[in-house]
Amino acid sequence: MSQDIEWMPWGEAAFGKARELGRPVLLHIGATWCHWCHVMDQGTYPDPRVVSMLRERFVAIRVDTDHRPDINDRYNQGGWPTCAILDAEGEVLVGRLYMPPHELLPLLESCSRPGQRWALGKPDAEVLVDAPAAVEQVWAAVRKAYDPWHGGFGELEKFPHPGVLDWLADRVERGDDDGGMLAKTLDAMVDKGLYDPHEGGFFRYATQDDWAQVHYEKLGEDQARLLRVYLRAGRQRAAVERSLQWVIRRLWRDDVHAFAGSMDADEAHYAHLPRGEPPPVDSTVVAGWNAQLAVTLLRAACALDRPGLAEMARAAMTLVREQFVRDDGAVHRTLGGEAVGLLEDQAAVADAFAQLAQYTGDEAWLVAAEQVLGFAESLALPEGGFRDAPGGGLGRLAYARRLLPGNAALGEAAWRVATLTDTPRWRALAEAASRGAGAEADRYGFMAAPAGALAERLGRRAVVVKVAANDALLRGAWGIADPELLVRRVAMGVPPGLALACSGTACARPVSTLDDLRRQVASLRG
Repeated sequence: MSQDIEWMPWGEAAFGKARELGRPVLLHIGATWCHWCHVMDQGTYPDPRVVSMLRERFVAIRVDTDHRPDINDRYNQGGWPTCAILDAEGEVLVGRLYMPPHELLPLLESCSRPGQRWALGKPDAEVLVDAPAAVEQVWAAVRKAYDPWHGGFGELEKFPHPGVLDWLADRVERGDDDGGMLAKTLDAMVDKGLYDPHEGGFFRYATQDDWAQVHYEKLGEDQARLLRVYLRAGRQRAAVERSLQWVIRRLWRDDVHAFAGSMDADEAHYAHLPRGEPPPVDSTVVAGWNAQLAVTLLRAACALDRPGLAEMARAAMTLVREQFVRDDGAVHRTLGGEAVGLLEDQAAVADAFAQLAQYTGDEAWLVAAEQVLGFAESLALPEGGFRDAPGGGLGRLAYARRLLPGNAALGEAAWRVATLTDTPRWRALAEAASRGAGAEADRYGFMAAPAGALAERLGRRAVVVKVAANDALLRGAWGIADPELLVRRVAMGVPPGLALACSGTACARPVSTLDDLRRQVASLRG
């Protein structure tokens, strides 16, 4: 990044300066893990002609997509780095992705001629409808997008799509393998290149449909969501354990007892064996990503019989609870950062708090989950569903966006808390989020899978298992293949050493073995 360019953060100061000077804004959106962002920083912005043009005719703003996903959602031009030219009110004049100097300079020139004026009308507000797509439609889109030759979903570039895999895992756990889509995809990602066999961890995506030519960045959120699916499916244990080791070795921060966000891509590092010094890690602690990792560590603690992983989850979420969550339940995305109350962070943190309550038996975590869900209620839209961030803000931040992933994640968290507390308020929240996610399904195609998964979850009977003073039985129960089964530790109401399964007002007799518990759950299901 050129030090000669006066980069400003997103905010009123930057746009006020643009209005005062009558200049357009260059908005650069990048990420620490983005290869082409580094190329542009090293080869485009240091060019003296670019420096001169930006200093004399523009106000330059830089945004990190991991810190401000709400800005990225509204201004991204299809990838990173995004380079968008805005007017002084924050409306887009033109946008591109990576550009070398000989491409950026003509664009800057065309948008900054002396005396130039723009006659931009405000874009139409996004049309928000409340007509949820049927689960069968979403499932048909998933099956159509499946690649039977190489596994995975979509054409050309291959992303892992953990939301799709999660839904497949639900269906497999209910006895519907549907041609082995889940198993083939999970095995292909490990065997064909998305997994790093030397250091562990999964790369972000592959540029070819056979999982070849990967982009080497590793994101904490991706590790969390993918490893959770592998643990649920019981596949590729060696890859899972090696990847967990990578997460702890590279992303865990002893100074704050939480996880950093990502590791940079560096093609040279992966070109030869043995490898040298690993690429740098972005030390930013992201609340929602730590929540995702904490939930994965709880599942790994049970599946791999490593209770120490659960202690790491507890430590990370203690930091989030104490330093990221405001008194009104709004969650700061990063420590001290400006972004607060983003829907996906609210959902992830609430769900992690609820699962810690299940695992530890500490009701304070459940109280914290309800506090976070309470703020999420303020994001409700009159058209149905929930907006991605609190209202108001500069430029396009003033416009509401109802995004499917955030609504689906909120619905999942609210369903969990509703089931654990038997509270109609949270059940209503889950159903409202499900309607919001379903109404967006047509826009997402096969990536609407989380909406289908949530709709199925809400349409089935949940079973809650309470375990008293039996750690082995508790961890075993967490591994029972039933996506609507919640297992929680209790100190009262169940005889020590036993487990009690209930669905609604019906309860089976307490049992002491995992096999008996499986039979009791199946009986309640029947």
